[in-house]
Amino acid sequence: MTMAASSRLRGWYHGWNIVAVCVLSSAVANGLPINAFSLFLQDWSAQLHAPISFFQLGLAALGLFSAFCSPFVGVLSDKYPARWLMGGGLLGIALFCIGVSLVTASWQLLALFMVVLPVSVAFSATLPANAVVSRWFVRRLGLALGLTAFGLGISGVLLPPIVAALLPEFGWRMIWRVGGLIIALIVAPLVMWVLRDRPAERDGTAYIGADGGSRARLQGHGAGAGGGGLTWRIVFAHRNFWLLVCVFLPMLGLYGGCLNNLPPIASDQGLSRQTAGALMSALSFSQICSTLICGMLSDRFGNRLPLVGLTVATAVGGMMIALGHGIANLGVGVALVGLAGGMWPLLAAAVAAEFGAAGVGRAFGLLMMFLPVIVLVPFIVAKVHEVFGSYAPSLVGMSVLTLLAGAACWLFMRENRSGRGRDAAQGKGTTDAFATN
Repeated sequence: MTMAASSRLRGWYHGWNIVAVCVLSSAVANGLPINAFSLFLQDWSAQLHAPISFFQLGLAALGLFSAFCSPFVGVLSDKYPARWLMGGGLLGIALFCIGVSLVTASWQLLALFMVVLPVSVAFSATLPANAVVSRWFVRRLGLALGLTAFGLGISGVLLPPIVAALLPEFGWRMIWRVGGLIIALIVAPLVMWVLRDRPAERDGTAYIGADGGSRARLQGHGAGAGGGGLTWRIVFAHRNFWLLVCVFLPMLGLYGGCLNNLPPIASDQGLSRQTAGALMSALSFSQICSTLICGMLSDRFGNRLPLVGLTVATAVGGMMIALGHGIANLGVGVALVGLAGGMWPLLAAAVAAEFGAAGVGRAFGLLMMFLPVIVLVPFIVAKVHEVFGSYAPSLVGMSVLTLLAGAACWLFMRENRSGRGRDAAQGKGTTDAFATN
C-alpha cells in the first residue's frame, strides 16, 4: 500500500458524512409535520373550523399508513441505493409542506397527512437511514446510530421556539411554504450528493473491522442486496423481535401523547404559547441527549439495560405531566419523557445484532408495522380531555403500560452477542440465538 493510500485510509471516514446527511434528512422530515405540529393546532382549529382532536387524527393517519408502508420500504432500503430513496422522500416532504400551505378545508389537511406524508417520511427518515448507517459501521455502530437519531430531535429543539415566534408575524401558511422550498432546493440535492451505499477500499476499515464486541455486528455487513437471505418469517420467529415490539410501542405512545398535546396541556395550566414552545424544545433536547448516551451505552453494555432504564424514566415523566402542577413539575416531566427518544438507536442496534447489517431495513421495517397499535394515542389524550376535562386518565394509563413493558424486557430479553447473527439471517439457529454469551 502506498503512503498516499495509507494516509487516505487514516483520514476522515466518509461514514460520518453519511451520518450527518441522515441527521439532516430526518430532521427536515420530522420538523414541521411532527415536531412543530401541535403549535399549529389552535390556528388550524380557528381558521379551518374543526376541533383540535380532529387534527390529531392527522398524526394517527400518518402512523397508520407509515406502518403499512414500512415493511416494503425496509425491503427496498436493503436492496436499492439510499440516495434515490431518501432524495425522493425529501421531495415528497417538500410537496407536502407546500400543499399544507394551500389547504382551505380541514379534510384537505387530513388527506395530506394520510396520502402524501406517510410514504415521504418512510423513505426520508429512520428506515433507510438506519439501513445505510449499519452498512458503514461495525465498530461504534451504537454511537453512529445514536448520532443518526439526532435528526428525530434536533428539529424539535430548534423549530418550536422559532415557529412560536414567527407565527404571529407571518402566519402558518408562509411558514409551511418556505419550509417546503428550502427542502426541495437545498436539502434534497445535498443529501443525494453525499450519500453512498457502502464503504469502498479507499474509505478504510477503521469502523467496519470486526474485533471483540463488534464481531456479532459484522455478519451480513458486506452481504448482497435483499437482506442476506432474511425473510419476514424468520424475523417473526425471533422472541427478541416481539420483545422489542412490546417495549417500544407504549414508550412511543406516551411520548407522542405528551408531545402532541403539550401546548394545550400548558394552556390548561395558564402558560403561554411561547412557554409551550420552550417546553417542546426542552423535550427534544432531552431526546437528543438520550440518543447519544444510549448509543454509547449500547456499544458498551448492549441494549437490554438501557431500554429498561428508558421505560422507567418515561413512565415517571408521564406521571409528572399527568398529575403535577406548575412549570417546574411540567418541565421535569417533559425532560423525562423526552428521554424516550433514546430508544431509536437501541432498537436499530438490537436489530443489527439479531439479524445482521444486511437485514436491518427488513427487520426494522417490520417493527414499524406495529405503529397502528398506538397511532391514536394523541387523539385519545385530546378526546379524554374534551370529555372529562383532564389529561390525567390517559397519561397515567400509558405510563403504567410503559412500566409493564420495561419489566417484560428485563425478565425475558436475552441478547445475541455470540456472532450467530449470520445463522439468524439465513434462517438457522432461531431457537438458540437468544442465549447470552
